[in-house]
Amino acid sequence: MTGKKENLHNPKIRRSLNGRILKNTTRNILAVVIICCLIMAFSMQSLATSILLDSLQPMTRQSAKTVEANIHMLADRMMAIAADPRMSASAAENGMDGTDDSTAIQTDRDAVLTEAAETYELYTIALYGLDGRLVQGIKGAPESLDGSFFSLLQETDNLTTDSSTTFQDKLGITMGMPVKENGETILYVVGVYKYDTLNDVISSINLGRHGMAYIVNREGNVIGHPDQSLILAGSTLSQLGAENTNASSRVTTGETGATQFSIDGKDMLVAFSPIRGTQWSLVIQIPKSDYNHLINNAMLVSVLSTLAVLAVSIFLVLRLSRSISLPVKSVTSRMIALSDGDLHTEVVPVHSGDELEILTQTLSDTARSVSRYISDIQQVLSQVASGNLCAESQVEYRGDFSLIQTSLRTIILSMNETITGFRSAAARLANMSEELNGQSAQLHQASLEQNQSTEALVHEVSNVKERLSNVTESSGQTRAKTEEIAQRIQEANARMASLSGAMDNISSNAQEITKIAKAIEDISFQTSILAINASVEAARAGSAGKGFAVVADEVRQLASKSAEAAQSATNMVSNTRSLIHTGVELTADTAGSLQAISSVSDQISAISDQLVIAVQGQEGALAIMEERIEAISAIADRNLQNAGGTEQSSGLLAKEAEDLQSQVQKFVLKEERR
Repeated sequence: MTGKKENLHNPKIRRSLNGRILKNTTRNILAVVIICCLIMAFSMQSLATSILLDSLQPMTRQSAKTVEANIHMLADRMMAIAADPRMSASAAENGMDGTDDSTAIQTDRDAVLTEAAETYELYTIALYGLDGRLVQGIKGAPESLDGSFFSLLQETDNLTTDSSTTFQDKLGITMGMPVKENGETILYVVGVYKYDTLNDVISSINLGRHGMAYIVNREGNVIGHPDQSLILAGSTLSQLGAENTNASSRVTTGETGATQFSIDGKDMLVAFSPIRGTQWSLVIQIPKSDYNHLINNAMLVSVLSTLAVLAVSIFLVLRLSRSISLPVKSVTSRMIALSDGDLHTEVVPVHSGDELEILTQTLSDTARSVSRYISDIQQVLSQVASGNLCAESQVEYRGDFSLIQTSLRTIILSMNETITGFRSAAARLANMSEELNGQSAQLHQASLEQNQSTEALVHEVSNVKERLSNVTESSGQTRAKTEEIAQRIQEANARMASLSGAMDNISSNAQEITKIAKAIEDISFQTSILAINASVEAARAGSAGKGFAVVADEVRQLASKSAEAAQSATNMVSNTRSLIHTGVELTADTAGSLQAISSVSDQISAISDQLVIAVQGQEGALAIMEERIEAISAIADRNLQNAGGTEQSSGLLAKEAEDLQSQVQKFVLKEERR
């Protein structure tokens, strides 16, 4: 306990307010900065990905259009070959010079095919019949067309590009065009362009350090790739790492879009677009890591900027905390001195215009007020100690301190009243001492008369003892009769309780009967509704439902009778319940009367017991009185002897009363000054 008191008077600051403000503010700012950096990093990653995908998609579409332009150029050449007049049989007939028709036609067509192969960089070009078999060709043309390509050529009956770019272990673009005469297809011209036309476009796409572009067909097979060995090996889209089912499906179905997915643990940005006029789609695939250095540099700049702002914020917080902690430290030191009893040291004022200025000013006012109050209390108590009970406070106490002023006034008033009482008591004590001398003589005469009264009292006590014996005997007989009455009343109460329980059971059964009657009424009501519905259905059935209508009518009548019977039962139960209720009330009244009688009987029994006890006590008391009377007689004799001593003591008491009056007269009271 001593250690605790020392700590209260000598508190030690364990932590600086300046340090706490700086520490907590720095921690909060760091937490906000870290959270903001994480959010910024995530946002920048998402934003960079969105921007890259948004920019990659139009680039892919533009590249696909470039491929389309090259394919269209090849298609135009193929359409020019198919439209050459020398391909038709009528042109050969018009220019006949006596040679065989078929030989002339073949010669003209062969010239067209040869010129096309030399002019347009074709691996091969040939004419095929309507059955897909070779009619005429050069440079190792296949004997028949591929089934799927030929079916598509027949279906479109227009320029058709093969979905595959593989031709006799080489890469080439196969195109077919119908040769028409008089609006009817007579042949199909099919040429295989060299792959360089497609490869130049793919290679010209700028895809960063590790990006690439390739072309796949609707089956997911790679038909264009910078690495031509993958095409010849029959690689598929999934084998290139595009195992994302959703993305692969969008590519092979000819959609345009962009997405992000992982290939071998690396995030890839993929954009795809269909190549119009073909069954191909161009896919551009770029590793996200190619652009991570740009994102990381932007994040680094943001983090460094944030740290710089953090340093400035910490400096500003430090200045703010010092401007707060220094005045608070001064106020704390002054409050510690105040707790140690120092009321005179001035409080250093703070002119900050905020709560700190109010705090220091309030502390200074508080110290001055407490010092003024203590000085006033000291002045009042000094006057009281010197015997002046008219002292009053000279300072106005404010707030809760007014209780101290009220207490001082109450104490002084109480002391005035006490001293006044002492004076009155001293005067009364002097008067009583004089009266005591006169009463001592009267005491001797009273003692003589007391002896005579004692003898008469002994005679009267003997008569009272005889009468008390008779009262004791009568009280015993009264008690016996009272117990017999109480036993009879208890038996009547038990029978009334059984009767009340039986009435309650009858009332409960009546309630159950009422519920059953109600259920019968509900059943009869439902039966009536069913009978009405049955009558309606029987009426709808016509003659076939007459018998059923009779039965429904009988059921309705039976339901009506059941309802009447249930109602009668309910009325009877209601009357019975009313009678039972009346019986229960009468039973309760009777039970209450018996209970009241039992209570009165118990009271009579208790009174009898008390009377017996009182009589017995009186007998004992009379015996004791006899002994006491003898003692009183002896005491009366001694009183005569003590009367002389009392007269002497009363003289001494009068002297002490005079001394007490002289001491009380030393105090100056408010009433004396008035």
